[in-house]
Amino acid sequence: MFVRLILWAGLGYIIYTIVKAAIQAFHAPPSPPLKKSRGGETMERDPQCGTFVPRGDAVDATVRGKQHWFCSTRCRDEYMKQH
Repeated sequence: MFVRLILWAGLGYIIYTIVKAAIQAFHAPPSPPLKKSRGGETMERDPQCGTFVPRGDAVDATVRGKQHWFCSTRCRDEYMKQH
């Protein structure tokens, strides 16, 4: 009887821990974007989809005299159609 009580208490604690971790994961503030990649490159935000990409890997384009960096040619082309 005492063993069952200990097992139920252990199971309850495990469930409590999982639920608590899930709630914290959903309510955690988003981490700020990196300013530099692991290789030391500047990270640029794709204005179309919001993805951050190292400048060396980005596809660049000039729109209305302003330089923009994109994660892919697809995002660049969609942005160019809209602007």
